[in-house]
Amino acid sequence: MRIDGLFGAMKPGRVLDVPAGGAVQSRALSQMGYRVVSVDLFTASNREPSAAWICADANQVLPIRDATFDYVLSREGIEHLEDQMGFLRSCARVLRPGGKIVLTTPNLMHLSARASEFLTGQRNLRRGLMNEVQTPRSRNPARIYHGHAFMLDYYRARYMLRLAGFDRLEVYTDRFSPTSVAMSPMVPLLWLAMKFSAAASARTSRLRPDHRPPRDDVTREIIGHVLSSALLYGKRMIIVAERVAS
Repeated sequence: MRIDGLFGAMKPGRVLDVPAGGAVQSRALSQMGYRVVSVDLFTASNREPSAAWICADANQVLPIRDATFDYVLSREGIEHLEDQMGFLRSCARVLRPGGKIVLTTPNLMHLSARASEFLTGQRNLRRGLMNEVQTPRSRNPARIYHGHAFMLDYYRARYMLRLAGFDRLEVYTDRFSPTSVAMSPMVPLLWLAMKFSAAASARTSRLRPDHRPPRDDVTREIIGHVLSSALLYGKRMIIVAERVAS
């Protein structure tokens, strides 16, 4: 599902777009009736002069008051950030209770990305090997703009979102990988491996009282998301989550 489709199904309100990049999404949301504040490490050269724009490093505490926004849009940004946990806590802080975050990042969970990760440590074989020479996109030591140095999969994204105070996670994508679709015969093997892992963890928790037993509802949610068409075949992972009341 496209970002404009997600926001088209929600009630317009105040949106923090971070990082805003070239302000493409900020302009689209404004045209849909949302009141948008854009945050980025750099100022967009083509932004509207009247648009609300804040230059800030998303690795630092966002210079925004608590409980100010109804939505946060973070599109293709978190994989560039060193302090992902701090960023998500900042997103939770500026959201009103019941507000939503829409987080998008390249999907490491689709089938061909898993194969590439196994072989090279990268989600795409054509990206080469991540390194300190090619991966940074700027050389300013005060404001380093990293490339895709801090990629995260669904498991880590979900874990951090829950720790930051988010719940009711939903997963989507907006475009599919033909190679991953062709690898569909692998899906039953993935299902068996996940079921085995969950069962083995449950057995360990029964034998060791210091281990918490898994919760069936959590396990079902994770398996349902990981084996959804969005994560098995989608090139982009889109997560929508709700800020729970304190």
